[in-house]
Amino acid sequence: MSVDKVVRDIVRSEVERMIAPLAAAVENLQHQGTLAQKLTALLGASPKRGPGRKLSLKSMLGNKKRIRVEGATDRPCALIGCERDARSKGYCAAHYQKLRMLARTGRLPLGWSEYAPPHSVKDIVLPRGRAGAKALAAARKVKR
Repeated sequence: MSVDKVVRDIVRSEVERMIAPLAAAVENLQHQGTLAQKLTALLGASPKRGPGRKLSLKSMLGNKKRIRVEGATDRPCALIGCERDARSKGYCAAHYQKLRMLARTGRLPLGWSEYAPPHSVKDIVLPRGRAGAKALAAARKVKR
């Protein structure tokens, strides 16, 4: 036996010993991947994905427009014309954020109240750009 071959055998055995846990983990992941594919086939979903892309909940459930959030109500948003469901204090998520921003800056109109009845609040259009910055600065001066 040559010294070169002995060194190669020693290095190979050390590398195999160090990589063994990694190889077991990769094998486990491959097994879990086949389980996910079987589950997807059982659910009847046909995810359209390329190699290396993850399965998402949306792709597994199909082409549904909205996924119901647990605890969501069937009550509509308080703003007139808004078709989304109320999430917090009678408003949908977007209009609740608008309510918070208006209250924080001291520009909350009288009709905008917490727990308003469905479709009872008139929407307001906020100024944007330079006009919005001036209105916000004026509101902050009045607040102080």
